[in-house]
Amino acid sequence: MKLSFILLTVACTAVVGAQVKAPPPNAKDVSVPSHVGIPHTESSEKVLTVEDAVKIALSKQPTLESARQAVIAAEGRVKQVRSKLLPQLGIGGTYYSSRFMGNEPRLLELNVPKGYGASAGLTQLIYDANHSSDLVKQSKALQAVAKHDFERAQEDLIFQVLVGCYLLNEAHELDSVNQRNVDNRNSQLELARARFKSGIGGPDDVLTAQTAKGNAVISLIQAQNTEDSARESLLETLGLDAQEKVQFQVSIPQAIEGGGYETWVEQALSKRPEILRAKSAVDAASYGAKAASTTSAPSLSTTISWSSNDPGFPAGAPGYGIGFILSVPVFDGERASGARKEANATLKAAKSELVNAQLQVKTDVSQAYLGVQSAEQQVEAAQTNVANAKESLRIAEGRYKSGLGLFLDIINAQTALLSAETNSVVATAELSRQRASLRKAIAALEP
Repeated sequence: MKLSFILLTVACTAVVGAQVKAPPPNAKDVSVPSHVGIPHTESSEKVLTVEDAVKIALSKQPTLESARQAVIAAEGRVKQVRSKLLPQLGIGGTYYSSRFMGNEPRLLELNVPKGYGASAGLTQLIYDANHSSDLVKQSKALQAVAKHDFERAQEDLIFQVLVGCYLLNEAHELDSVNQRNVDNRNSQLELARARFKSGIGGPDDVLTAQTAKGNAVISLIQAQNTEDSARESLLETLGLDAQEKVQFQVSIPQAIEGGGYETWVEQALSKRPEILRAKSAVDAASYGAKAASTTSAPSLSTTISWSSNDPGFPAGAPGYGIGFILSVPVFDGERASGARKEANATLKAAKSELVNAQLQVKTDVSQAYLGVQSAEQQVEAAQTNVANAKESLRIAEGRYKSGLGLFLDIINAQTALLSAETNSVVATAELSRQRASLRKAIAALEP
């Protein structure tokens, strides 16, 4: 027994002696470069909240302009179609002067005075089997379609801004995680060097620590570049220049209070722009079908006219008149039947689109609802993993300092902590996105 103890003591002494006599590791330390980023303008830095970012995007993003102009164009079409129901007034004037030209002297002696004339006519549609009225209603329904398209474009832009803000916040948090990883790797490198200098640590520990720090620096640079890219993408979404000096204050969106799955589905089916657009399209197609059925209907108009072609105008006596115009199409070459066939097909297609939109909205709510539930659970699990990983790292560092553990245990524990913190940041960002998706799905996004 004593002999075994003596041999073990000699072996440990030989190992310690070998470590003390070991040459220092021939390796260079990796320096942490400064964060470069895009050069900013000289303007003062702006601090924007998510609400500020949404307002800026709605006012500056040029992609909304086409949808906005479509609404204005639809208003113009309503006025054009409605004009047929309103009185039509036209006025005109004439001037004439006659001269006789010829070789006979008697023609040259004729004195023909100058002539003046004026006319005015007022026409009003009386009856056309509501054909024009149905066309007006159709154009108003199409105006509502354009309006709901604009509302949907606004919602899409708001959601895009929210996702961009959460993506930037995620990139910023991952930047911080990688910065802490570099700091920890540097502390662990100093620990390995201290133990090597004291003769109780090996050079391989120093080399392992330097390699781990180098990898951490590379990951930090990548994280910084990802954050810069996310910032530029968000600024583009807001319609701002990439050199704008802007900081964003982003917080995790709160859970939606009240309601529940069934209530949210009902709310989505009554408020989503896609549903409202589909309903307006059905209305437009219905009025279009009615108008198509009266394409060849008789029409009756009245006209009141006034005219004067007296050579002595304006002193001459004018003429007045009132009349009625009845138009009865006899043969239209199947124009009416073709219009009815097209209108009925459009109506059936619009109804199918409404059913499809309702199914899609229900699917959106279901997926967003499940996404929020899953994200909340992942956040809770990820936070627990972070706490456990920190504790494992503390234990590994303590064991190594006391000579009871290996430096590889610290490397593995730090890697596990980096993974746990990364997963926690990603899970939190995913929860933000899923809550935004749920708000969009139930038409609860606020402009």
